[in-house]
Amino acid sequence: MSNSHISKSIYQLDVSPPEFLGQVAQDIKCDIAIIGGGLTGISTALSLGEKGYDVCLFEAGKIGDGGSGRNGGQICQGWSSGFEKLSKYIDSEFKKDMWQVGIEGPNLINERIKKYNIKCDIQWGYVHTAIHKGHMRYLEEYQKTFEAHGYSKLRALENKSLLFDYVRSDAYIGGLYDAGSGHLHPLKYLIGISNAAENTGVKIYTKTRICSIKTANNKNKLITKEGHVIRSKNLVICGNAYLGSVAPKQMRRRIAQVTSSVMATEPLSDSEIKRLIPSKAAIADGNTALNYFRIDKQKRMIFGGRASYLNRDPINVEADLKKRMRAVFPNLSNKKILQAWSGRIGITVNRLPDFGKISDTAIYVQGYSGHGVAFSQIAGSIVSDAITGREQRFNQLAKIQHLPFPGGPLRTPILALGMTWFKLKDYFKI
Repeated sequence: MSNSHISKSIYQLDVSPPEFLGQVAQDIKCDIAIIGGGLTGISTALSLGEKGYDVCLFEAGKIGDGGSGRNGGQICQGWSSGFEKLSKYIDSEFKKDMWQVGIEGPNLINERIKKYNIKCDIQWGYVHTAIHKGHMRYLEEYQKTFEAHGYSKLRALENKSLLFDYVRSDAYIGGLYDAGSGHLHPLKYLIGISNAAENTGVKIYTKTRICSIKTANNKNKLITKEGHVIRSKNLVICGNAYLGSVAPKQMRRRIAQVTSSVMATEPLSDSEIKRLIPSKAAIADGNTALNYFRIDKQKRMIFGGRASYLNRDPINVEADLKKRMRAVFPNLSNKKILQAWSGRIGITVNRLPDFGKISDTAIYVQGYSGHGVAFSQIAGSIVSDAITGREQRFNQLAKIQHLPFPGGPLRTPILALGMTWFKLKDYFKI
């Protein structure tokens, strides 16, 4: 399927987000301006709105047009590159707190679903699958690390017999079940917390593209595509991989845009689902270029796994994903594909999130490297706390050292070459 990035996701065919206040039609002054109406921006806005702050949020398209409304819907806790890498940047007295940050995202999602009665097809349960013994060794260490920190929701699936209670595929030799992670309909959830934020008094503007960001002398000035001026005491930048050239240079150098693709099959029968994923858990394998999939509330197989590090729209998305899906579930070879689409995620060199300041009154967060659904929620709370004077968590995370990605015309070829190396390691089980 060509033009997959501009194609609607299956979620956008399921539900249409409200316009909220629509496009900005005049100059605006506010206490806090937020750029980006994805999961991070809305989470930040909701946290601030619950505290009674004057917040205006600006989204270039509709709510959910970006990666937050186009992802696989997987809720996975922890840090995308592991806590050990993070911990070397963190002051010793904050390490316990930072460990907790990594597992708070799913809990916050659950709390908000209950508090605001959000209907988003939530399903708990997540299986990390192993393709070879190297993956199994990694999962054993993963379990030991989490349990050493008091996390008790993991179950080792040491062989196919145990694994088949959760997912039935000969592609895997075992795995690890996590009862504290899961999956949901990402656009329904995003709309739910957007409505909650609006009800707290947050002003949400859609179809409002910010074309200029100026933060001189701690005065924040935004200019929209139509020329309207937005002035704010504080600014939060949450556009992640969708900001493009409008992002300050400090942000652009620390993040790479990766295009990830997903597809949805026609609904499966109950008997088919029982033969594939009897647990109805979310699944992800251990490869660097991983496959991830789940059965959604409408009984469709939502299957993702193709990532492109080249700065262009991917082609043949549907054919590639169908090939991947057949390798896991040969019985799905003849299933009709309802929709295939792509979206951008932001990654950093070390795969740790990038928290930072542009000035004393302008801050940002980006680069969740594949853990965005869950981590965006706690990131919004951390940013909200920093804006309101409780900066300890933000300051600890801002200490993470982020190397810049290589620039110029070699940027995307180098990234693609690096990813090819990791794929070869996966293939040869290095």
